[in-house]
Amino acid sequence: MSDLGFLSPSRAGDEAVWRSPLERALAHAPAGIEDVSRTGKLEVRGDVAAIAEREVVRLTPRRGLVLCPWEETTAVRARLRSEGLHVVDQTAGYAGLRVQGATLMRRLTDLDLDRLPAAGALAHVQAIVLRDDEHTFRVFVPQEYGHYVAEVVVDAAQGVAGP
Repeated sequence: MSDLGFLSPSRAGDEAVWRSPLERALAHAPAGIEDVSRTGKLEVRGDVAAIAEREVVRLTPRRGLVLCPWEETTAVRARLRSEGLHVVDQTAGYAGLRVQGATLMRRLTDLDLDRLPAAGALAHVQAIVLRDDEHTFRVFVPQEYGHYVAEVVVDAAQGVAGP
């Protein structure tokens, strides 16, 4: 299989409605936890260092995750393929959270927060964790674990004061 079209929302029909896998779990989330699942996520294989996109998370020397605005996913995918890279749209394959607070993140993962981005366990689920600034993190997990991870994050956030 060279293409996973069902993971590419941009290929859905006009009647399709996008629903986040985190919607119910985050219905009553405290401030500082936000759903960012509606981010374009393209898995790329090839010369990852040569990719000129805004945000490339290098997973290995020849594999990366390109993050882009939802609306640009199709165009970015086409551009990367035209450069000879193998690209699989994983937009619907990963759920995403933005989390405020280093203290909260330390409760959720053993990853070294000063050495991000990194892949590793978060709430016992394999995740890709990025640091946007001193107190803001993005977490991407396989969508089938998204609801569970969101519930764990919300639960851990209760009682954590400040960043």
